[in-house]
Amino acid sequence: MKKLKVAFIILLIILISLISFGGIFVKNTKFVNNIVPQYSFGTDLTGYRLLEINVSDEVNTTIYDKDGNVVDEEGEGTTKKEEPVNPEDTLTLENYKKAKEIISNRLDQMKIKNYSVRLNESNGSMCIQLPEDDQTDNVLSLCAVKGDFTVVDEETNEVLLNKSNIDKAYCGYSSGTSGTTVYLSIQFNKEGTEKLKEISNTYVSSVDDEGNTTTKNVHLNVDDTTLMDTYFSEEISNGMIQLSIGQASTSSETLNTYAQEASRLAVLLNDEQLPLTYSIEQNRYIVSDMQIENLYIPIIVLLAVFAVALVFLIIRYRKNGLLSSISIVGYTALYLLVIRYANVTITLDGIASIAITIALNYMFSMYLLHLLKHEDDKTIQGASISFRKASTKALFVLIPLVVTAVILSFVSWESVYSFGMTMFWGILLGIIYNFIITRTLILSSTKNNLN
Repeated sequence: MKKLKVAFIILLIILISLISFGGIFVKNTKFVNNIVPQYSFGTDLTGYRLLEINVSDEVNTTIYDKDGNVVDEEGEGTTKKEEPVNPEDTLTLENYKKAKEIISNRLDQMKIKNYSVRLNESNGSMCIQLPEDDQTDNVLSLCAVKGDFTVVDEETNEVLLNKSNIDKAYCGYSSGTSGTTVYLSIQFNKEGTEKLKEISNTYVSSVDDEGNTTTKNVHLNVDDTTLMDTYFSEEISNGMIQLSIGQASTSSETLNTYAQEASRLAVLLNDEQLPLTYSIEQNRYIVSDMQIENLYIPIIVLLAVFAVALVFLIIRYRKNGLLSSISIVGYTALYLLVIRYANVTITLDGIASIAITIALNYMFSMYLLHLLKHEDDKTIQGASISFRKASTKALFVLIPLVVTAVILSFVSWESVYSFGMTMFWGILLGIIYNFIITRTLILSSTKNNLN
């Protein structure tokens, strides 16, 4: 029974290690993706994007003919009217703060971490700092666009539907023989559903008695961008429009790009529109002093030291050393998984904290093995006493460290936060893991029993 328990724990550790160091790959639509979260690195390792946006001082010029109709060019009898995109009465502190709140909310909906939005309350300009990753460029467009949505008549520009008619928008997928298509699905509210039903019966393609085709089209616009120019082939009574963003048959990277674009548009449609029009003043990438690539050699050196340390335990303490080494590997794998699932940002200080925490766990195992080797009572009772002694001594060291880690976790400075959070999860996991896994392995491997 004891051998079976040891074998089960070892197999469990192997499984955890494979997941942590390899991943879990599942088929998503037509592509295979790793569902284990990626590490989240801090700006001191990846760099960051700095975006400066200003309240636009652009002026719209409208030309009217003598009858008051809008025309494209000036001519005889035309008049010109200039209007700022941001009227004077909208340039208020309340609108500046509202704009900051909306931009922050958009970034939250896109699940962007470690960003900052700084507002200049005197003129409404903002400085936005974003972590640099593969979707940064897509996310940046959320910060400066107003986010207005309209469905308009192609000929008259009459607004048929607007943002107030939307219930929700979301990214969707559909698979077919030609590949996977990414959609932006727009579900309208009750009023919007009725209007869409009427529109879908009006804006159609028809053929008269002479065989001439007449088509009435609508434009679906987000701000000044037309998402679709279309007519309706059938009545839409369920209040939903699906816009195809793109299709991919073999490339998961392309599909992810389409999904990011659909998600960005969904955020714009679901959120309020900005009360002001902004323009991008500056978009800069700030390079970090320490790139992740520069850490490869130090990490390899640490892994080599780690391997030598485990071999030392095996040579010095034989069977118990082997079991402890297996336990340490399992702890390390589980620790790295916890960091990813807890969404902890890893900075250079965080990496140092991870190394320190793993070293503390190793020192606990080494001290426990020392006690077991010099314990006169070689039974399960004696092993249990040795584990209790090692745990008690370790707690005197770990409790102050846990308290310190908790305090550091509430510091807004990214490096300090990363150090505190990684140490907190490492120590908490180590206490639980060693009590359940390491203790069970050691006790189950003890041959002699007073019973």
